[in-house]
Parts: sequence; C-alpha cells; structure tokens
Amino acid sequence: MKTHKIGTADVELTDEIGSYFSVIRAVAAGNSKLSAIAAALGTKATSLTSYLKTLIDLEIIEREVPVTEDTPEKSKKGLYKIRDNYIRFWFAFVYPNQRLIESGNEKIVMQKIKSGFVANHAAFVYEDVCREKMWDMNAAGTWPFHFLKIGRYWSGDSEIDIAALDPDGPNLILGECKYWREPVGASVLRELEEKAATVPWHKGQRKLWYVLFSVSGFTEELQEQVKHREDVILRT
Repeated sequence: MKTHKIGTADVELTDEIGSYFSVIRAVAAGNSKLSAIAAALGTKATSLTSYLKTLIDLEIIEREVPVTEDTPEKSKKGLYKIRDNYIRFWFAFVYPNQRLIESGNEKIVMQKIKSGFVANHAAFVYEDVCREKMWDMNAAGTWPFHFLKIGRYWSGDSEIDIAALDPDGPNLILGECKYWREPVGASVLRELEEKAATVPWHKGQRKLWYVLFSVSGFTEELQEQVKHREDVILRT
C-alpha cells in the first residue's frame, strides 16, 4: 500500500486552512469585534490581520462600520460579519456539529439549530432583507426625498438596525427590524426615538424619520399612535 508523506509545507498549509476556518467560525458564533475574535481563538488581534484581509478580499467576510462614519477605512468602530447567509448558517450550525451529524444524531443537531436559529441566524437575515426592502421603498417614493446610503448605526450599548442618509436634506431615517413571534408594540418606537439622540449625524439640523419592520405585525396601540404621523412607517 502506497503511503503519502506529509512534508512541512503540507502541515503549514493544513494549519493555514484551519486558521481561516477558525476565524470564520469565530465570526459566525457572534464575535464581531476584532478583540472578541482574538479572544475566542486565544490569540493576539495583530495575528489575525492577514487572515481577515484575505477573507475580505475573497468576499467571505466584510468589515462594517456605522453608516454615519465619514472615513470608513479609518474608523475604529469596525465590526466583522459573514457576507453570505448560507455560509453563515453552515459555520454556525453545521460545522460545529459535524461529529453528531456523521454519527447519525440528527435529532440532537436539529434541537441545537432550533434553539439558536432565530437569535443567531434568522434575526440577522431579516435585517438584511429589511434593508433591501428599504431600497425598493426608496425607489417607490415612500419619502419626500431619496436616501443615498443605508446601513446600521452603533455606539457603545446603542444599536440601530437601519440608518439611511440623505445628505442633501439632511434627512435621516432610523429603523428597527423585529423577527418576533409577538406583534411589535409602542415601546419599540419609543426606544428607537430615544436611541436617535445618540446619533451625532447633523444633530440639530436634521429631519428624523422612522421605520419599523415586523414579521408578526404591530399592536393596535402602536398603529393608533402613528396613524397621523407622517414621520413613521410600519411594514410587515
């Protein structure tokens, strides 16, 4: 029987591939900050730079910054995420459970997927879908202006799912995307209005608009509150 010797170069290549997989898996597990990825892998942040750059060049991972940043490439608020939702799902649920799948324990794997599917996957996919819907609404003339940029905003503990900018206005649309079993209530709008105060973009000169997305609709209380408000839009 012929054997294949593994040289030093082969071992290094295997280690290299394993390192890329480890980085992707760490990001899929919810570690979005560079420091968090490094901590999850038990290594220094500086040692991950080349891996992250390669994964970004391959369009597997992307570095996201708050949409309000003027110079994204210099921003220190960068977060990393997996671009493709199928890859994100595979690394979050399939890759970590390969042993169970190969040994025929599909029921255990399905339980693990169901327990974390909404919080660790579906909610993020829904945000992407909502931001795509925003472009359709923009083209349809939903607002008396057209935004030019859309993304997210975060600072400290404050995070907003949708932030769309119209620099000429300046108009700012802020929104939340809720993948909940229950209808979204008035408290979500109230919290969003409070979080708006943390966004520094054109503060004191801007016009604020709000949009809420919900897979389970909205409470009657919220619908009644916004019935006569032109600055609030509800979408299912």
